[in-house]
Amino acid sequence: MLASSLIGGALAAGGFAYLGLAFRHVNRGLPPAPVSDWRPPVTVMVPAHGEAPRLAECLRSICAQDYPTLQVVFGLHSPDDPARKVIERIQAEFPALDTTLVIDDRRAGSNPKNANLANMYPAAKHDILAMIDSDVEIPPDFMGKFIQPLSDPTAGGVTSLYYGSPEPNLASQVGALFHCDWFIPSVLVDLARRDMDICYGAAIAVTRKALTAIGGFEAMADAVAQDFVFGHELHRHGFRVRLSTELVATVVAEPSFSALISHELRWNRAIRAIRPFEHFLSIFMSPLGPMLLMALLGWPLWIALPLIVLHVWLRIRLHLLLRERFGLCPARPWLVPLRELVNFVIWVRTPLGRKVRWDDRVLVTGDGLRMKAAD
Repeated sequence: MLASSLIGGALAAGGFAYLGLAFRHVNRGLPPAPVSDWRPPVTVMVPAHGEAPRLAECLRSICAQDYPTLQVVFGLHSPDDPARKVIERIQAEFPALDTTLVIDDRRAGSNPKNANLANMYPAAKHDILAMIDSDVEIPPDFMGKFIQPLSDPTAGGVTSLYYGSPEPNLASQVGALFHCDWFIPSVLVDLARRDMDICYGAAIAVTRKALTAIGGFEAMADAVAQDFVFGHELHRHGFRVRLSTELVATVVAEPSFSALISHELRWNRAIRAIRPFEHFLSIFMSPLGPMLLMALLGWPLWIALPLIVLHVWLRIRLHLLLRERFGLCPARPWLVPLRELVNFVIWVRTPLGRKVRWDDRVLVTGDGLRMKAAD
């Protein structure tokens, strides 16, 4: 009983400490964006696979950018991919825009997204390269603001925070809450204590000079998390990585809770492979499940109940503050406790294996930054 009380107390204290930092840095928000007339030509690379929900809307938002010189390169691994007809329809909608569709089944390494980007790269015409996921929707003035940090010669890359834009079903709404309520605060807390050395896959822009210096996409051929390795390699080679003040919306379309957990298990096993200690500490971001277990295992109810209620109340307050500060998806405070319990389930399952499912492939996360195809 003493052991459970001590564990419960440590979890509660760590959880409250994290929430205190989260409130502080969410309140501060992001620094103001640099303003200039710098508008270099940009190539946007959009790796795609399958006809995901709202694919046309996302691709259209990329092609409809209010930007002077823009090339958009789409990439597929197969000519039979269902995304092809959507891409070709979007290309027809923008006849004046410089667009290219690259279809190439070569896979330079085990990371499918990175292999797609490597195949698309020879078609890129410009020296500023933006990589936008095909399930990401961006506002019309996004590109002009997004690439501004690259006007600094010491900057090699810029990336953007993203929030979830869910489909109407419950699994998707719970999935989107992770992006909005756990991912964004954790990034702001993390960046307050160290230089940025990571990119976030929804939206990344790099200079061709920096990409060449780190070894191109071949350097990330077997990356367990291509976006992380991108930032890691840029930082290691002396380039600064900047965080954009612009947020993007990523479509969350999970058909079921089983699909949601499978999807997020891949992220968590990638994070654990790269930063195992930080993954372990992430329990302090979602201590509700362990606190409930401690209460059932003998933690005095007169202590447990007030702490659990206070934690849920603070989480809901943070949920509302994030929407006020960043204009995120509509508030759904009743889903916050459920989302936190899902986080705990995934945290427990993550160390129980190294296999992850990525589309129609099964991969194995290795030690560190690499992964390989499963036997």
